[in-house]
Amino acid sequence: MTENLSHNLEELFQEVVEAGRANGSVSQEAFNDLVEEVVETHRSLGEIHDDESTEGMEELLQLRWPDYRAALGLDQANPQL
Repeated sequence: MTENLSHNLEELFQEVVEAGRANGSVSQEAFNDLVEEVVETHRSLGEIHDDESTEGMEELLQLRWPDYRAALGLDQANPQL
């Protein structure tokens, strides 16, 4: 079960990265909003059950802010897409 959760979290993270790249989200606030949007989209599609808590899932994904920045090639020298 944990392996499945880790795999699903990685897939969700990759969706967040793709969405962020597409819409130019470079702030941590925008990243956190994207995380919430992606999780809620999966909930509305029935891929995440309504009785399943997504708070922990969102928190784990939001902790990946440094990974998100790295995936987009952002750093202090290059803060924008």
